[in-house]
Amino acid sequence: MDPQLLLIPLISGLIGWGTNALAIKMLFAPLERRGHGFFSWQGVLPAHAQRMATICVDLMTSRLLDLSHLFQRIESNQVADLLAPGIEEHAEAVVEEVLQRRYPRLWKAMPEGLKEKARERLKSEIPLVVDKFMKDLRNDLESFVDIKSLVVGAFVRNRGLLNEFFWRCGATEFQFIARSGLGFGIVFGTPVAILWMIFQPGWILPVTGLVVGWATNWLALKMVFEPLEPKQIGPFRWQGLFLKRQAEVSAAYGAFFAERILHPEALMNAVVTGPASDRVIELLQRYVGEAVDEASGPARHILTLAMGSDEWDEIRASVAVGLSARIPSELGRVQDYAGEALQLDQELEKNLAKLPPAEFEEVLRPVFREDEATLIAVGAVLGGVAGLLQLFALGAV
Repeated sequence: MDPQLLLIPLISGLIGWGTNALAIKMLFAPLERRGHGFFSWQGVLPAHAQRMATICVDLMTSRLLDLSHLFQRIESNQVADLLAPGIEEHAEAVVEEVLQRRYPRLWKAMPEGLKEKARERLKSEIPLVVDKFMKDLRNDLESFVDIKSLVVGAFVRNRGLLNEFFWRCGATEFQFIARSGLGFGIVFGTPVAILWMIFQPGWILPVTGLVVGWATNWLALKMVFEPLEPKQIGPFRWQGLFLKRQAEVSAAYGAFFAERILHPEALMNAVVTGPASDRVIELLQRYVGEAVDEASGPARHILTLAMGSDEWDEIRASVAVGLSARIPSELGRVQDYAGEALQLDQELEKNLAKLPPAEFEEVLRPVFREDEATLIAVGAVLGGVAGLLQLFALGAV
């Protein structure tokens, strides 16, 4: 046997590895389209970020996460205790600022005991303000926090984040697909070498190279996702590689979203700056205004007599506007507690781990489904090119 024939399975293996590795690379890179016209490319994930992110969030909101239910774990009194120091400081500053600006002499002449009593009463109203607002959030959380917009927006703004998510969930499978090309290429290249020993038409190596390039990508993808359910073949038990890792992937999935996208800071920002931000401010102003009325007590009557009810209403509104505008800046005090209470990572991990295989595969399957035919075709074309290289290596051309 001509030792050169060993080059056929060796080159097939190297090309199988190279085509599969390139196929995986093409999923993630480049983040932005490069090249010109027909000869340009953008990674499958970055190019379809909106669609991929929508698929992710649809699975999450329909099967994995009930944010309204989770939000019940946050205790109003705990939030009030954490917010109280900052709000009290702001409340005192806002009240004095408003009254000193509008009625400096009256405020200066007011007995210190009366001022202190008003401050203490306002402090006592803070838990009620927080409780009322928390009840509004619990009763209609979906109108305050749009999870779909939050997740999709994060992925579209930062396409690298989408790459990170899929890599964290499927790194083992991506690496298997790339490396399996070497083994499959050698296996498929061996019968080609035998055929070449028997007869040597010039077309056989490019054609078989094309078939090998196609088969290595196709078979690797099949092994990742099929069979859905475990199959027993004699002493061997087999299931799609990704499906076998459901528990591990579930942990990675939950950790990613809890750390990178749905962390407490992002959720709070979504409430404060999201589509319902005007309503948030309106509610805070209303509840703070009610708290100012309650806290004023005897001072309210004195001020009303001194300046009239209309003027008092304007003062109360000014205080409510000033204080409600400062409350969002204090929400950072609640983030650690909210994270501990929500346990978002554990909730996502638990629910994803319970999904049947047909639904669980949707975590990773859309990545390949989006451009699976293109990726396999690229493998086939490169395999054909490999066949031509084999012809040159064997000196047949």
